[in-house]
Amino acid sequence: MRASSAASQLKELVSQKSCPGLLVLTSPDRARRDRALAYVIQHFTDNRLKPSSFTFGDQGRTTIQSFLADAAEPSLFEPVRIVVIRGIEKAKAAEVEPISALAAKKISGLHMILVGESLPNSPNFKKAVEKHGTLVQFEELKGAELSRWVEKEMRSCGIAQSPDEVVGLLLSLAGDDVDAIARLVEKLALYLDGAPPTAAVLRELEPGRSVASDFELAEALLSPKRGATETLIQQLLAQGSSPFMLMGLLTKTFSTLYRIRAALDRGQSQQDLKASLGISPWLLSKYLPLARQLSLPEIARRLEALMKADFSLKDRSLGPGATLSSLAASCAPGRSF
Repeated sequence: MRASSAASQLKELVSQKSCPGLLVLTSPDRARRDRALAYVIQHFTDNRLKPSSFTFGDQGRTTIQSFLADAAEPSLFEPVRIVVIRGIEKAKAAEVEPISALAAKKISGLHMILVGESLPNSPNFKKAVEKHGTLVQFEELKGAELSRWVEKEMRSCGIAQSPDEVVGLLLSLAGDDVDAIARLVEKLALYLDGAPPTAAVLRELEPGRSVASDFELAEALLSPKRGATETLIQQLLAQGSSPFMLMGLLTKTFSTLYRIRAALDRGQSQQDLKASLGISPWLLSKYLPLARQLSLPEIARRLEALMKADFSLKDRSLGPGATLSSLAASCAPGRSF
């Protein structure tokens, strides 16, 4: 099923106001799998219900049989129960038999949502899905369809324009990898902060195919886990990220966090923030959770650390790795100058 057809099928599904007893979502990329799952859960649950989850290949001591046995138990407190089973493409034929058997029972109030890159290699399971469930399959995006998806992704991230040159460069840098494209578009949107996209900016931002995200570093500087932050710094430098570009992005991020925190302290609402800061709703949704984690003095302390690191970098008194490592140490929670 083409991507547009699968998306239409999902919209039709949620319009029915009732989640199927067995729903299977497959996509070759993680971005559309995760979004399809979030879309379904959002429409079929309230915010209080957190679905229980099982992942093939990462289940620890829990077996699919024991997981399903718990899910099938009736509950006075949760008359509607939704369970999510991920990684179904990794499941062996014998492992999906309990799922087929439980789906055939059609237990009232129990809804199983299965997610994976593809269906497991089991003809019996495929027959069970056809008989008892609903299957939504996203096919691989190629050619013009992939380009249209990139344009939609840019718009959803608050980038109003999508020049052909920028779309083509995004596809080239990400190697037509949908998940890599999604990460790169998010990075570009955060960096642009509402400005129009250009190929020159994208080339500066992404000198090569990226695994680690520059913007992960801003969040990492809020974490007490220094080891993970140091590893991320080395990944960014090793893959060609410019230390000066990193410093610029971090300064812009923490300056925006300072403005948001100051506005929150003045009692401004989220709606007022959108108007006063002049940033897109998507960007605000990224910054707001981080700003709420910190007090104004804590953000100011990190901005001071950034200024000192920027001076060291330009003064060349320390190498980029040592400078960023010192920055991570200075930004650690609870650290004072």
